[in-house]
Amino acid sequence: MGDIHGRLDLLEPLLTRIERRASLLPGLKHVVVSVGDLIDRGPDSAGVIERLMNGVRGCELVVLLGNHEDALLGFLDDKPIGDAWRSFFGADAFLQSYGIASRQNYKVEKTPDRLRQDMLAAIPQAHLDFLRGLPTSYSVGDYFFAHAGVRPGVPLAEQDDRDLVWIREEFLHSTQRFEKKIVHGHTPVRKPDFNRNRINLDTKAYASGVLTAVRFEGIEAVVF
Repeated sequence: MGDIHGRLDLLEPLLTRIERRASLLPGLKHVVVSVGDLIDRGPDSAGVIERLMNGVRGCELVVLLGNHEDALLGFLDDKPIGDAWRSFFGADAFLQSYGIASRQNYKVEKTPDRLRQDMLAAIPQAHLDFLRGLPTSYSVGDYFFAHAGVRPGVPLAEQDDRDLVWIREEFLHSTQRFEKKIVHGHTPVRKPDFNRNRINLDTKAYASGVLTAVRFEGIEAVVF
């Protein structure tokens, strides 16, 4: 499934449908993959994390690291990548979901430490542990999942984590056939984008109200 961005109201019914389908096919292995960007922009980042921590009944759940989670963790760890999160559109929605005031109240560009301390106090440790444990890719069958995409010309097994989470133009403009079809999000599109070398699931759920999932069965890939 594509980028969730705080839309628990869309995630919950989608997972209910997935669980219902899994219950009707008990003899099969069901794997649910989220391509990351769980947080920011939408109203309930905290609720999305909590829901995914609870898993999907009858399914294995794989949640990948998105660039928004990567930047958030960078900010909390006082790493350079954290500067990106401070400027992200929608980061205030993340703060508000944990009962924290907006970045503007903290004058965060000049004194980020107070905001960082308040965030570490407000966000449950279990949520932080969950985010810190997210992988950057997942491979199964003929498909390779990553939040942003892959770097053309580099074998899938040798991809850099930063590219898997942040790459954009070099990947999107590539016509290269990869070892597997790449399933990703990161770059919003109006509807699921099926290309010969990749599938983009990010349908801008936070604004469109459409959280996309695709069902893969053998060589078939259909919108769920």
